[in-house]
Amino acid sequence: MGNYSVEKTVFDGQEALVLSDHASGLSGILLPGFGSNLIGLRLAEPEVKLLYEPDSMADLHKKAVGWGFPVLMPPNRIEGGRFSFEGREYKFEINENGVHHIHGLVHSLPWRVVAVDTESAASVTTAIRSDDHPSILASYPHSFELRMIFTLKGNRIDITFEAENFGAETMPFGVGFHPYFNVPLTSASSKGKCTVQVPANKRWELREDCIPTGRRLDLSGTVDLRSPQALDSVMLDDVYTDLEYENGESVCSFVDQGSGISLRYGADSQFKHWVVFTGKTPDAPFVCLEPYTWTTNAPNLDLPAQDTGLIALEGGKTFTGVTWLEVAR
Repeated sequence: MGNYSVEKTVFDGQEALVLSDHASGLSGILLPGFGSNLIGLRLAEPEVKLLYEPDSMADLHKKAVGWGFPVLMPPNRIEGGRFSFEGREYKFEINENGVHHIHGLVHSLPWRVVAVDTESAASVTTAIRSDDHPSILASYPHSFELRMIFTLKGNRIDITFEAENFGAETMPFGVGFHPYFNVPLTSASSKGKCTVQVPANKRWELREDCIPTGRRLDLSGTVDLRSPQALDSVMLDDVYTDLEYENGESVCSFVDQGSGISLRYGADSQFKHWVVFTGKTPDAPFVCLEPYTWTTNAPNLDLPAQDTGLIALEGGKTFTGVTWLEVAR
């Protein structure tokens, strides 16, 4: 076996793939058949689980977007489960409190494995085609394919996301990721020893139902994540924007000082917003740092696309966005 491998395994009856860099000890567990969810990301010797992992498929079926690294297309909430774009009405399942749609269309569906490579990294490409899924077409009546390229090498995993519009009509598009990072990362630490930092200068003002009003607010106090904030002092479900970029990327950090492990999570400039979610109770054992191309409810906001992040993906064109996660200890 070389330095890199992609091996088949089984997670509670579901076929999974394990991507490994044997020199660094970093490995990932991917469920292509359930949303192309990276349900695990682990360090070896000693083993550390970086992501909040499901114990069974029953966990995932009960709450698909509650574990691992779910894919949101489109991301977050859509007010009333509908919006209009270029004269076409788009309708989505009402699945939040009988009022809104949340979390998109692809996080529970089977994706295909279309490529595996272990020559210079542990790499897997997955894809899902809208034409194969009536449930997608019911909300998004376009012919398109989504692809994810997972590339694990050293202490880092890169995730490239592609959306190709095969049709002639322009398609409204947005994507986001909803990773759950364990807090703390080991029993040697505590929530008070864990901090997050986000390079954002503003956040979207939200109504009680987490729908943006359209206003963007200055940051102060514990919601200002430009400096590290301890996770025992904040409860957040906020959408951050007006990002600071370095070399075309915004980079968040999660540092567990008690465990001596730090994570840097970067996204290219296609991702204009970060959602930070610390759970609904003070003792929630995770933090979510979520890069989004469009803000919550973007198609229904009466604002320019450059502010909301709404992408008009023309027929025959492909969107490409890149995120990455780097681990140090």
